[in-house]
Amino acid sequence: MTALVNSADSHVVEPLDLWQQRLPRHLRDRAPRVAEVDGKWVFLVEGMPPRRMGGPSTNTDGKAGGEGAAASQESRFRAGGWDPDERARDLDADGVWGEVLYPTIALFGFMIPDAELRMETARAYNDWLAETFSAASKRFAGAAMIPVQDVDAAVDEIERVAALGLRSVMLPMHAPAERPYNSADYDAVWAAASHHGMPCSFHVGTGSSPWTERGPGGAVINYVEVGLGAQRTLAYLAASGVLERFPELHVVMVECGAGWLSWLLERMDEAFEEHAQWVNPKLPEPPSSYVRRQGHVTFGNDAAGVVNRSFTGVEALLWASDYPHPEGTWPHTRETLDRIFNDVSATERRTITYETTAALYGLEAPA
Repeated sequence: MTALVNSADSHVVEPLDLWQQRLPRHLRDRAPRVAEVDGKWVFLVEGMPPRRMGGPSTNTDGKAGGEGAAASQESRFRAGGWDPDERARDLDADGVWGEVLYPTIALFGFMIPDAELRMETARAYNDWLAETFSAASKRFAGAAMIPVQDVDAAVDEIERVAALGLRSVMLPMHAPAERPYNSADYDAVWAAASHHGMPCSFHVGTGSSPWTERGPGGAVINYVEVGLGAQRTLAYLAASGVLERFPELHVVMVECGAGWLSWLLERMDEAFEEHAQWVNPKLPEPPSSYVRRQGHVTFGNDAAGVVNRSFTGVEALLWASDYPHPEGTWPHTRETLDRIFNDVSATERRTITYETTAALYGLEAPA
């Protein structure tokens, strides 16, 4: 029998009316929601351009408006995106035991300009995630959305979601421009996450617009650009001393691939050693040692990170299915893993595809 694996990055698909139903009443007319614009379904998030949802306002089944948008959403994703029972069946068929769950639509919630609406949008999502998935099975490790503009409010929300049973803290990949992640202001956030044993995750495309180029080559350029934030954020956390000051803190760069990690470690250490006269703080160890001990990156189909595992260490690498998104490995996970790990020992393969994620998020399968 093929060994079970864990996915360190999978997604839920939120109901399109989640925030209209769950936000405090005085905010519901500003809720992220479906609307019709020029005969097209779009999803509106305050402070962002409308996000296209599909075709005309009436589909082939005669569903109009929000119902038609919901039908379009359902046609793009597996029902397991919102139904934990269906999800469990899909996982069983694909050989996956547990998953770390991230949003789909709510990824854009970090960019809402208004402080109250931003935090309440996150809280509503966190409540739905806990009630729908965390309460359904220990196989689902939910990552709570935590906006960071107000550090005290962020810490309060970490305390609240820990009590709800969520198992990870999801922060925006791009910190607010006025307060980057090397600021000591965030120490209370790192301390709260460490106290509850919740890894801090940073998903690509969060905290800033993922669309930087709309001209020729834009689709490819944007796909490359969106992953660069992971390199920046991991460097900030390692070189500034965050990981050194909080040795129990684990940080995870999500959906960014892993091939770049070896280059980043080498580049940081080169600066640390060759330009030591300008380096501040003077860490006891080179930046790469903190990443190997406390840093992780997720990857799906790409094998480049696995090839460089002797340099990065296998504990830094977390395999992920990205279920139920179309670019994910479902329902071909076994074939994908056999290809990527063709010349990798069974011990290393299990560490990358199961054990480290199990230890970080409490995703041990029953004996």
